[in-house]
Amino acid sequence: MRVGNYQIPTSRLFPRLAEAIRLIYENYRLEVADNPEAAAKLCGHKSANSGTWLYKLADMRNFGLLEKRTIKATKLAEKFTYGTLAEKEKAINTAILNIPLWQELYSKYGVELPKSNFWVQLQKITGLDPLEAQKHADSVRKAYLADIRYYKPEKEDIDGDDEVDNDAIDTKIAIPIGLEEFRFGDIRIWLPKEGTQEAWDKTKKMLDIYLGMKEEG
Repeated sequence: MRVGNYQIPTSRLFPRLAEAIRLIYENYRLEVADNPEAAAKLCGHKSANSGTWLYKLADMRNFGLLEKRTIKATKLAEKFTYGTLAEKEKAINTAILNIPLWQELYSKYGVELPKSNFWVQLQKITGLDPLEAQKHADSVRKAYLADIRYYKPEKEDIDGDDEVDNDAIDTKIAIPIGLEEFRFGDIRIWLPKEGTQEAWDKTKKMLDIYLGMKEEG
């Protein structure tokens, strides 16, 4: 289905196209299916001239799962079907965003779409006139949400940039009123001024035991 300058896959990625590309990959691997008739029947179609089969081929190519103008699984299809879990997730994400309109909608709205007047936004993106945008809005919305539900955003890397830079920490911390500061290496402890020596002696003894155990462990 064409919406303005954008081509929308007729079939959804799951389960229909995913099952077809699995059968093609299992039977031909990364080689060309030189018998189109057999490939069509393998995927449940009566002949290679079946309209639904031809649409399905076009859809798989648009998702990047088949090579152009031939029945041959791509490397993306290989990872999509038999990659590791991480490879499959990445392949699914790539396949979904291989649809230009899906990429546009995802960059603007993520996995959700406006619930009212979506046609207005569709018009802005596709350049359709208002009546055409209203005509296609519902089918585009349903198709997008059906595919994007399988998209899994990559986890943000929380390491590295968020590490604490100990050298950047301000060590000039004000001592609370009524307390006295004691240091044990890099450890700083504040104790009440009254009886501080006795309290510190007990605390230091506990720290000696703790740090000794930590070194042994």
